[in-house]
Amino acid sequence: MLHTTPSRFAWTFLVGYFVASQLNWAIAELVLNDWAMPRFDGFMRQGENASNGANIGKMVVGFLLPQFVACWLAASLPRPAGYAARAVYAALLVGVAGFFGTYTFLSGWGNVNWVPLMGAAVADTGCLVVGNLVAGFLQQWRRRPAGAPPARA
Repeated sequence: MLHTTPSRFAWTFLVGYFVASQLNWAIAELVLNDWAMPRFDGFMRQGENASNGANIGKMVVGFLLPQFVACWLAASLPRPAGYAARAVYAALLVGVAGFFGTYTFLSGWGNVNWVPLMGAAVADTGCLVVGNLVAGFLQQWRRRPAGAPPARA
């Protein structure tokens, strides 16, 4: 059960996702690409092959899904009481399982260096937390408690 209306959940999730995905892109572009690319030993796509529409679409959906799950979880949890604690808790649950778990599995299964994957997992989880905090704040912002009279102008 969500602690907000479906329409409020939808727009706050989209705003949180936009903030998180743009932050994620900025961190990748400004920090991770220069640091991690040489450590991946050819694992990453580069140049024209990296930026075609299908690959961008995969990255968008690949980050949208964990953000949605974290946002839904935070909006559904009864505790902790504060939106910020719920947002961080839910994002950390999803980020640790989703990013750290998946990237560790990829490192063990494939021939991929673990260290840059963990750098990416930290960045991805941090962006997930920020997006969830934005969505959680917007979900509770200017919301009337149940049964409260309308605010006076």
